[in-house]
Amino acid sequence: MFPRLMMLSILLLPLWVWAQNRKVTGTVLDENGQPVQSISVQVKGRPGGTLTGKSGSFEVEAGDHETLVFTAVNYVTKEVPLAGAGLPLKVVLASKVTAITDVVVVGYGTQKKRDLTGSIASVSTRDFKEQPVVNVQQILQGRAAGVQVMSNAGAPGGAVSVRIRGNNSIKGDNNPLYVIDGFVGADPSTVNPGDIETMDVLKDASSTAIYGSRGANGVIVITTRKGKPGKTSIELMGQFSSARVLKKMDLLNAADFAATANENAIANGGSPIFTPQQLERFKSQGGTDWQDEIFRTAPTQEYQLSISGGSDKTRYYTSGNFLNQQGIILNSGLKRYSVRAGLNAQLYKKLSLHVNAYAVRNETRNTGIVGRDAPVTQAIAWAPTVPVRDSTGKFTLNDPIGSISNNPVAIATDQNSITHNSTFATIAGLKYEFVPGLTFDVSGAVNYSNIQTLNYTGPTVTSSRLANAGRGSGENIGIQNTNNLTYSHLFNNTHQLTITGVLEYQSFSTSGFNANANSLTFPNLGFYNLSLAQTYGIGTNYSDYKLLSYLGRVNYDYKGRYYITAGVRRDGSSKFQGGHQYSTFPSVGVAWKLSEMDFMKNASFVNNLKIRAGYGVTGNQAINPYQTLTAYQNVNTTLIPGSITPGIILGNPGNPDLKWETTKQWDIGLDADLFDNRLSLTADYYNKNTSNLLLSVPIPNYLGGGSVLSNVGKVNNKGIELSLSGDIIRRNALTWNSAFNISFLRNRVESLYSDKNIPSGTNVGAGLSPQPEFMIIPGQPLGTYWGLTYEGTWKPGEKAAAAAYGNVPGDAKYRDLDGNGVIDGGDYHIIGHGLPRYSWGWNNTFTWKGFTLNVFVQSLGGYDKLNYTYAAGITANSDMRQATIADIKNRYIPGVNETSDIPAFSKTNKNYMVSTRFLEDGTFIRFKNISLSYQLPGSMVKQAKITLYVRAVNLFTITQYKGLDPETNSVATGAGSDVNQSIDYGSYPNAKTITGGVKIGF
Repeated sequence: MFPRLMMLSILLLPLWVWAQNRKVTGTVLDENGQPVQSISVQVKGRPGGTLTGKSGSFEVEAGDHETLVFTAVNYVTKEVPLAGAGLPLKVVLASKVTAITDVVVVGYGTQKKRDLTGSIASVSTRDFKEQPVVNVQQILQGRAAGVQVMSNAGAPGGAVSVRIRGNNSIKGDNNPLYVIDGFVGADPSTVNPGDIETMDVLKDASSTAIYGSRGANGVIVITTRKGKPGKTSIELMGQFSSARVLKKMDLLNAADFAATANENAIANGGSPIFTPQQLERFKSQGGTDWQDEIFRTAPTQEYQLSISGGSDKTRYYTSGNFLNQQGIILNSGLKRYSVRAGLNAQLYKKLSLHVNAYAVRNETRNTGIVGRDAPVTQAIAWAPTVPVRDSTGKFTLNDPIGSISNNPVAIATDQNSITHNSTFATIAGLKYEFVPGLTFDVSGAVNYSNIQTLNYTGPTVTSSRLANAGRGSGENIGIQNTNNLTYSHLFNNTHQLTITGVLEYQSFSTSGFNANANSLTFPNLGFYNLSLAQTYGIGTNYSDYKLLSYLGRVNYDYKGRYYITAGVRRDGSSKFQGGHQYSTFPSVGVAWKLSEMDFMKNASFVNNLKIRAGYGVTGNQAINPYQTLTAYQNVNTTLIPGSITPGIILGNPGNPDLKWETTKQWDIGLDADLFDNRLSLTADYYNKNTSNLLLSVPIPNYLGGGSVLSNVGKVNNKGIELSLSGDIIRRNALTWNSAFNISFLRNRVESLYSDKNIPSGTNVGAGLSPQPEFMIIPGQPLGTYWGLTYEGTWKPGEKAAAAAYGNVPGDAKYRDLDGNGVIDGGDYHIIGHGLPRYSWGWNNTFTWKGFTLNVFVQSLGGYDKLNYTYAAGITANSDMRQATIADIKNRYIPGVNETSDIPAFSKTNKNYMVSTRFLEDGTFIRFKNISLSYQLPGSMVKQAKITLYVRAVNLFTITQYKGLDPETNSVATGAGSDVNQSIDYGSYPNAKTITGGVKIGF
């Protein structure tokens, strides 16, 4: 009987299980709380199933003790046991992308990094939070492959050069386009680094072409911090820094200088300058160390308060920041005041609001003084035998034996070049979802900046010994309207399609005036009463241009295996006239994710493996408004003897046929994530050609002379980029994360408007060199030095050969290329290149319990640097009549030191500054940041999270460069600066900084 009952029970068991089935309902959401459509829902072990609907909802029959399995492309499969689970279910699926930094902004939208078809480098807060950065560009330095960042001026708020994949334009600006929270063309100096969440660098044309006529130099998209749902979060930061100069030039002390000056005078047929008594006094009492007089230990203080939080429907973030950074040169510095507020709100079920607003005021003082009359140059040039002040306590006005320029301390303290830049910007928009996947986002933005410039040059600095002053006022207004319609849908759990269409309008206007006064009646009034002067003048300026753009983009992927992105943008700019106001910029990118293929399923160590390729066309509006028109030029004419009458004449002729500079670029790349995402690799090779270069073409005199701006010439950039990052150690208490990137670049001018070389047109070292230092040459890179080859000194056995050139042994010897017996223009040739050929960065972060150690190393290399500062201090030239560099003691001295290649003091010696003698290898490796922080344990602090830290910036620099800093540059950044670069002539050096601070979070 019992066996029969047993058999009956077994036969009826499925019916009993079926009887226990119930209707299970729920919703599937992604990590951001948004419903996910077309997710497969199955009862484990059973065939069939269902898909989630548009709102992410599902309904399935299942038993109480069964398990539901949720699967979809690009999401991690999740199993949910039903035993004890309440209904309706709320299932959150994790993306296969494991970090927030893997979601990047691609321009008018976002994508998961592993789904990209273009080359985009991302930098998030965690990459730079251990470094005390004060501007946006410092964040990128050494952290993104293909991005070269150079601090051209180490002054607070000083100029920084950012180049993405080389230099495209000769006359135009090569700086990238910045997009901040959706505003296109924003000023990066208005962003407080503490407010930045992520920075996405769009490098290849398949990514940048979406920005059309402004995308040729790359695009940097900055996303600021947003509030998160949950309780209010408060963060307070305070830090204090002490900065000093990286190094000092090795100069002669007063006694050695006096002795050397005497030897110079005697060698040139004169009498000693200093008496034996003076020499003894200098030996016993010393003299003036001019470097110590202009450099100082400079303090910095910075404070930031941020408050964020919100609910599921409303999120907010607000912050305030104050920075007071003193410069390491007297009377220089930066103050910054900034506030920012952001709001994201779900107004209704389908309607949301987003608002970002900020106000920033930057105040800089004396941060851009370079060249012959810079404090650094004159601190090298002035004789150490001259005191800073005379017996009456006033500045010593003249160096009787050394420099012909002004007292370096007076240069630093008796003149002020002040800029107050106040910016207010807001961008706000509404986003409406018509149906799931179809959204319309309309936004408007206003960016207003007011710039006040105040200049004063005191009587100790002017040649007339009368004070001069000037003021300027300008305002810039930018307006933007963006209308973005996006549709995204997953079809049959196989085909993911996203279509984006945008209509955008921008308007930029600039207006201003300036007034200058010479020979102030009351110098103490400075720039506050310019009418009290002997002479004064005024000027005004105005410009306005508009940009209208239409763009569309389609993103498609098949089963997460094959991807294609195609886009096109059409820009119309009022800068151009005639038939070239509009141009079209197409792009396409494809990718194949091998890791999703069946033949890769057994390669368990491969989490992601993708190859990609892209091609696109971008442009560069490398001209100012109205350059297609013939402009007027101011002149002063003598109509009546003894009287000057101002007037205007036609200037260089306009060219209505001007059009965009055009860059065509293709890129192939590889992305890989291995060993449970512990190792990531990205590699790229790119080749981009820029044509229609804007250059000024000379007009023959018989046609009126002058020049006309035309589209002529081509430039090529090609290179290799490699990024490698990984979790080297991942244990319970100890972790080590390391990230390394390296880039190699080859720049080449392909053609110009003629076969002849073109001088750069700028003489950076006026007073040292009579001709421009650079030449633009087809077949060579931009920044090609044009000078002489230095062959050391004429030696005793070369007396006859030296005489043929009018020299004697001990004089400087230069290569006579054309063999005509004269060192002249025919002997000038290519002697070096100022454009770095490679750059790399290596960031290491170690954590152990509450401690975090960060070591960040950065390098630029493969370029030459013309050290005018050193040249001026060792040659005893016309501007600086005596040598001050200590190396002069090792010069050629007849009968004493006849092997030296430092020329002797001689009547017949000639020094040519643009030569290989003063061209040095600028390569450097710099420990950019070393920091140690400690988070106090919760047992010590109950209600707050407190972190203490100490950081060192630029602590060590490995270089063979003789100057103060291999990184800085005396050429201002901006349009045309890439032709003249890597010259050091009194440039403001970077500082070695020690910072201590505290962060408190509630």
